[in-house]
Amino acid sequence: MNRLYADAPIHLGSPGEEISMQDLQSIKHRFKRLNQLRKQRVQDFLQPRQRIFLELLPLIFHCNFSTLPGFVSPTTPAGIPEYNPDAHIQNTAKQYAPNFNYTRLASHIYPIEGLFLMGSVGSIAFSKTSDMDIWLCHQSGLSPHALEELQQKATALEVWGESLGLEVHFFLIDSKEFRLGHKTPLSAESSGQTQHYMLLEEFYRTAIYIAGKSPAWWVVPPHEESNYTRYIKHLVTNRFIPEHELIDLGGFEDVPAEEFTGATLWHLYKALYSPHKSLLKLLLMECYASEFPQTQWLCQDIKKSIYQGDFMKVDLDPYLLIYTKVEKYLQNLNNQERLALARQSFYLKVMGSSDTTLDSATRTFRENYIQEIAKKWDWPASTIDELKQIQSWNIQKATAEHAVIVQQLTQCYRMIMGFARNHLTANQENNNDLKLIGRKLHSFLEKRPGKIEIITTHADVHSKESSLSIVETSPGAKIDGWGLYLKYVQMTTATNFEPVHKCRTLIETLCWLVINGLYHKHLLINFSSHSLNMPDSELRSTLRLVNLFLTHNFNLDAPLETYQSPKIPLYTMVFINMGISDNERLCVMSERRSDPLSYGATRQCFVHTVSRISLSNWSDITTHHEYGLDGLFKCLTDIINNNQKPLSLKNVKFVCHSPTRARDITFRVEIIFSIFVKLFSAPQENHSPRYILPGGTAYYVFQSVNKTLGYKMLATDEQLLDELSRPQQQFSTIHFDQSVLEGTPIHLVYSINKPQVVQFFYHDNKTDVSVYIVDEKGALHVQQHHKTSAAHVLKQYATFLESIISRTLLENFAEVEYYEIEKNADHSFSCHPVELNAASLNHELSLRITGEDSNEGIIYSIYCNENEFSSLEHGNKVFYAAYQHIIQFRNGKSNYPIHITDIDLPLTAFRISDPSQLQTIHYLKYKQRIEERFNV
Repeated sequence: MNRLYADAPIHLGSPGEEISMQDLQSIKHRFKRLNQLRKQRVQDFLQPRQRIFLELLPLIFHCNFSTLPGFVSPTTPAGIPEYNPDAHIQNTAKQYAPNFNYTRLASHIYPIEGLFLMGSVGSIAFSKTSDMDIWLCHQSGLSPHALEELQQKATALEVWGESLGLEVHFFLIDSKEFRLGHKTPLSAESSGQTQHYMLLEEFYRTAIYIAGKSPAWWVVPPHEESNYTRYIKHLVTNRFIPEHELIDLGGFEDVPAEEFTGATLWHLYKALYSPHKSLLKLLLMECYASEFPQTQWLCQDIKKSIYQGDFMKVDLDPYLLIYTKVEKYLQNLNNQERLALARQSFYLKVMGSSDTTLDSATRTFRENYIQEIAKKWDWPASTIDELKQIQSWNIQKATAEHAVIVQQLTQCYRMIMGFARNHLTANQENNNDLKLIGRKLHSFLEKRPGKIEIITTHADVHSKESSLSIVETSPGAKIDGWGLYLKYVQMTTATNFEPVHKCRTLIETLCWLVINGLYHKHLLINFSSHSLNMPDSELRSTLRLVNLFLTHNFNLDAPLETYQSPKIPLYTMVFINMGISDNERLCVMSERRSDPLSYGATRQCFVHTVSRISLSNWSDITTHHEYGLDGLFKCLTDIINNNQKPLSLKNVKFVCHSPTRARDITFRVEIIFSIFVKLFSAPQENHSPRYILPGGTAYYVFQSVNKTLGYKMLATDEQLLDELSRPQQQFSTIHFDQSVLEGTPIHLVYSINKPQVVQFFYHDNKTDVSVYIVDEKGALHVQQHHKTSAAHVLKQYATFLESIISRTLLENFAEVEYYEIEKNADHSFSCHPVELNAASLNHELSLRITGEDSNEGIIYSIYCNENEFSSLEHGNKVFYAAYQHIIQFRNGKSNYPIHITDIDLPLTAFRISDPSQLQTIHYLKYKQRIEERFNV
């Protein structure tokens, strides 16, 4: 754009001074001339068929013609002021609409106020991969229907542009709303709320005028920039320029400090995935913030040049302006490392990151352009040669560059947070967009064990490795871990080489390799380990599955609104026994106990390691590595507790490559997990189920407490029965794995368990009577009774249970159900209800235990029929005294069991403090304990 001539300077006076209307028109003409040059640069870059798009664009919005692209209806808002298509445009239109015949609009109402290209499209950075942002400025106050049709037309034109090989995005702009800070358009370069003025500055700096009214900002002279609103009002009120000739998008009076914070954070956010694309703009935001509140906007440099008249002989390329300002800023700071990074970013913006971005002629032109810039700014002689090497980066260079970029991003983040503390009010600090971007940055930059670091520059790697080595640290190393090497390396020689990446676990290494672009199906991998035996087939299969999992489920750049919600895992992949072979010599085939978690007579567990990958809604990839059953159950409960609800089985995948048992192990774990999902993934009101399954030689009990699923290990059947008898906060059903307590009727008992009902079961074994009682909250009481009859046992328990109910101490249930259990010929169990005759409950001996609290403990009163025995009289021998009284009534003082018929004690006797905690199991346990004292 270098020209040999310049126009004369123009000075527009301040209010009260002389203002030439001719000068006003000259300023508008100069801006349009600069815009025409930029537009021509765009057209020269496009293919012939693509140029038609820009040529016809204003005509399409000027009139509604049914066979022109984008037609919606005859009533779609149309008409652009100051637009009159020339013969060339009309002839071009006839290529699409042979019957097209342009007629000048009779109406003077123009709903479309202006069309502007915006962004990099008119700069040296424009390439065939760049998109086109188009601002479609429309009249304020259009009806919702009119706006809807206008948007439909814009969308149709985006599709048309796509058919021509153009990526086009239209933004409908209501200038009045925009000026007031409302409805700021969102785009890949803007977060709306956080950077209204920054977007406005970019518009004035980069916009290419296509058709319509002139921006009012053009006619506000540089020295009146801070009085923008007053100056426009002065021009219109004094009729220096008609108001209907201008689009007023606003100026830069009183730009709030939060703009700088928001824009900087936004570009930090974008730099996480395209660092070189965003770094220049990020550094520009830092420049602007450093000048606050007297910010020297780049668009003002363009305006000054136009008013001065030298705009035709200086290079006002928007990206060059950014680089120039950043160069001066960093030179003043004498920060050579950041300066080198800025030069690198500018080079990549101009030259592209690959050879396919530009054609040969354009590449030659831009190489010469870069040479001129390097000469002007005294770049070191080796700089351009080093920058050319970017196109041959491998992952090692990209990783080193990533470390530099992350350091700079962190420095920039700290700078802008310091700026926020100094300049933002508490209200501004609560800006929602700022919070969301801050969360995103923290999530991405945070380092923690197991989290996969995504290399910001991995997209710049154009040289793919054909082979690499994954090597475990040697057994004698101080820290266990794995190294990834870009050459053939063995465990014995690894200390002689520097790995490209180090990880604590193998699964972390594989994830890092895949997500950072090193994986491809022809990759050759040397695997060297002392703890794992991983055949090449398993390694390849594992990498393939990890790649598919990440490709299908991982969103590298989650929408900003995602960070409005807490971070939760969305997808999980679990590898069981990665790199561990079956050891068939340690186990004998078992038909009876084929459970891979508790196999055979020795109850061997075949789960040795559990490696997990989790993908969160915040674009986190995290890995965990656990051992044995505890590791498996920790993994499963963690998924239930933390993954997105409702939990879908499709979002969790289990993989096992054990040669002979992979299918059995995977199937078993999937079944267990599906039960977890069914029982625990959604909170159940007034219901807290328990799930019990064998693991090794023990049992594991799973239950949600305070909405968190946990588990405990029980080593023996006795411990398991103790667990089943434990009081519950709310009704708790029991779900047994098939081999738990097999050979007992307890499965049957719980299969008909109901809330708020006490269920009594008895089984006459001929030699004794077994009693199973499930109380109103699902707690189980089991007791064996010897030397007695089933009828007697039923009678004494019924008397006891009915006594408790009759006193209504347990108000949450109203009945007791009675069942007799029978053992069938196939050794299975069944049961049937038993009807009680109320008259049969009359008992020969009433033994009632009561008590009250005192400072010395509970004072007991035991009533044997009408006789009272009190702690006040007998002290701690009160139970013995009652026992001596009872046996006097027995024939020959024979020793047979004594049964309590009622208990009425304070809560402290049951070691609870709240009446709502009291349940039948407390009475049953106390009854058994006291009867054992009686019946010694």
